[in-house]
Amino acid sequence: MTDGVDDLGDYVRKVQQNTQEYLRGLIDENAKLCALIHTLEGELDRERKDRLRIEERIATIDAERRSYLQKYEEVEAQNTNVSNLYVATLRVHGSIGRGDVLAAIHEIVINLVGCEELAVLETTSDGSALVLSSSFGIEPAPLQRIAIGDGIIGECALSRQTYIESESPASPRSPRETNLTACIPLIVEGVVTGAIAIFRLLDHKPKLEPIDHELFALLGTHAAMALHYTTLVERLGGRRSLPPARPQ
Repeated sequence: MTDGVDDLGDYVRKVQQNTQEYLRGLIDENAKLCALIHTLEGELDRERKDRLRIEERIATIDAERRSYLQKYEEVEAQNTNVSNLYVATLRVHGSIGRGDVLAAIHEIVINLVGCEELAVLETTSDGSALVLSSSFGIEPAPLQRIAIGDGIIGECALSRQTYIESESPASPRSPRETNLTACIPLIVEGVVTGAIAIFRLLDHKPKLEPIDHELFALLGTHAAMALHYTTLVERLGGRRSLPPARPQ
């Protein structure tokens, strides 16, 4: 009877011992797993930081690329604008007859400014009015004669200041000035010899650009001079040829 009790006690102690060893093993394995998880979390954190650094670097490089591309496009646009101005100047000064000069003005306004509604006016001999020399895309009758100081076009000739609708103070308009976008006085040696009236822009061009202001300045001086020369030649009966003005 005693032997049976002792055997049972040994069995219980052995089970307890095995259970404790098993629990210690579980605790050791759990500690190892915790350490592994901590290591993996550290690696993941480093990877996230590395990924963020890489993404930030990519974003920086992309921003630099866009900046360089924008600068390149700006330089290209400037080169194109300079070329257009040079070609326009040559086109005006390369024209000999009045018809050629007027055609050159039309070409510049249509192709470079982007407007197919325009009128070229010149002052009368007494300087009291503007008379229509040529037009394109508009009804010419209302613009046949405009007194200096009358309406926006006449005021432009009087003040010798270029009128640009989006920049100039609002002024009363006559019916003939509906859709007038700009008016450029033609000036030779400080004297107004005419004006170029530009009306509605083409659909693909919502507004005037900075290059258009330079084109207006070119027209106000070079086109004015070219037309003035043809007037002098006509008054001389074509007997004298005038040297072409050098583009500036």
